[in-house]
Amino acid sequence: AGYDIERLARSFPSLREHVIPASGPRARATIDFARPGAVGALNAALIAVDYGIRGFALPDGRLCPAVPGRADYLHVIADLLAADNGGGVPRGPAVRGLDIGVGASCIYPLLGHAEYGWSFVASD
Repeated sequence: AGYDIERLARSFPSLREHVIPASGPRARATIDFARPGAVGALNAALIAVDYGIRGFALPDGRLCPAVPGRADYLHVIADLLAADNGGGVPRGPAVRGLDIGVGASCIYPLLGHAEYGWSFVASD
């Protein structure tokens, strides 16, 4: 299905300058994924619009994580925890994660806290 670039750009204005409009009846708007600025704006939009995390930015030259893939990884962990918790995903700061190699983005702690309220210890 891909990213809903138009939805994200409507809610996150700094993404708009990177949007490449759809060019056919079945086409969808996109960005130039070869441009780090466009990818950074897309990830900042995903984090802000879908997870409510404002002000996400990475220093120049740092790796920009693919947010949906990182979120999927956390959802798998949540499913594993739910299997040992009567089927319900445990939420809140009593669930503690350890992120070794957190990197400049701190993406797993940010998403894990936003989505589930989990707390993290991180090391780089």
